[in-house]
Amino acid sequence: MEYKKAIRDPIHGFIKLTAEEIQLIDGEPLIQRLRYVKQLGFVFLVYPTATHTRFDHSLGVMHVAGLIGERVLREMKMLDEGVIKHLRAAALLHDIGHLPFSHSFEVLTRELLHMAVKNKCVDVDLAQFDVGKPHEVTTKLLVERLTPRLAELGYDPELIKDILFRRSEKYKVLSNIVSGVFDADRLDYIMRDMYFTGAAVGTSFTHIDLERIIENLEVAEDKILFDEKARVNLEGYLITRYNLYRHVYLHHKTVLFTEVGRAILADNIERCVEGRGDGIICEYLCELARFVAGKAGDVDAWKATDDYFISVFMRDPRFRDLLARRPLEYIPLWKREKEFLEIFRDPAKINASIDRLGPLHWALVNKLRSWLVERLNVELGGACKLSHDDVIISYVSFEPYTEDLYITTAARPIPISEISPLVQAINEAWRRAPHVFLFIRRKTLDKCGEATLRGLKDALEPLLDLAIRRVSTQSHA
Repeated sequence: MEYKKAIRDPIHGFIKLTAEEIQLIDGEPLIQRLRYVKQLGFVFLVYPTATHTRFDHSLGVMHVAGLIGERVLREMKMLDEGVIKHLRAAALLHDIGHLPFSHSFEVLTRELLHMAVKNKCVDVDLAQFDVGKPHEVTTKLLVERLTPRLAELGYDPELIKDILFRRSEKYKVLSNIVSGVFDADRLDYIMRDMYFTGAAVGTSFTHIDLERIIENLEVAEDKILFDEKARVNLEGYLITRYNLYRHVYLHHKTVLFTEVGRAILADNIERCVEGRGDGIICEYLCELARFVAGKAGDVDAWKATDDYFISVFMRDPRFRDLLARRPLEYIPLWKREKEFLEIFRDPAKINASIDRLGPLHWALVNKLRSWLVERLNVELGGACKLSHDDVIISYVSFEPYTEDLYITTAARPIPISEISPLVQAINEAWRRAPHVFLFIRRKTLDKCGEATLRGLKDALEPLLDLAIRRVSTQSHA
């Protein structure tokens, strides 16, 4: 491929762009707005340097997808610059549907759209957002809007959609490069997030490891396999990913800041539904809903950014306090594995139960919280009663398991977890680490005393397990 421009990048060195990519990126609001959407949402309140963006990440994914794609197609004896060109474009566009603060507010997409439909802000088929991740639905809608521009630049828009949205078995292996078990998306965000948080704990994963893995990549029946030579690098990748989840994405304060931000947004959405919300905030939420529905104009697209969101939500003093990092009124019942293991005699069982629920949307989280509070009050008895707002419960999904990464052997491909004690340890560590967090309002605990806290902890394991199973039954009914 002929490259016309190189962008300096602290993760990959130089990211090179073709003439078509330059024309697609420069001046396109749907891509350029990603410069103003933080990659890690509210993580910057815990790790101050975590201010890198979805734009940085999208360029990195495009770069890595190109590297893997060239190797994969060479292995398949199908190397074609035209296909690589479309693979890179698909990777570049994979995140254009993200809301402000990235994944932080995605759990509230349904509530946002229902509010907008009720208030006649937007006309949208809500059913499409009930299947799959909402930001991926928005990405599909926005890529459709980009179709004329893609065609004008010499791309086949349908081929890009085939790769990006898994529409064709023919391009399954290329789709897996953008989003799969070992994909360009994960590879870039792991390297980038580790760099910008400084959270490398006992290991690192660099472009040298990436090159080594790609050099030892093989393809069999549309599946990506790895030579034993790359095993140590794959182990480093998996350990780094686990550490990032535990120390960054699932840091107890990251989880709490995110949940407080969600609660503020959820309350404003409810107020707007009931006709008692702040007029400027309600108008903005309508504009945000139009973006989610793929119907925002170029000007409105710029409103779907962190900075614009902040400028509007500064009207809510709770959001001002959150960004000012005022001491929050909630404390975690556990922060790390030690406290989690002290409360739950069988943490793997609790984790397995909540994992079966899958990613939770806001209504399910509220049901889980309400039922748990009700049962805790029965169990604790006495004059001290917990209210719905006294408790915050949070579950963050994670995909650390490694059974789908295969090492080639003379007999057959073997899952890396079967031959690597390190990978087995990672899987076991995750089974025991907290998948769920519970926060209690500080003043409530102060009022109720230490005895209530001990009773709450003693009662929590069977009640949380029962609550999860009850909500699971309702959500799958």
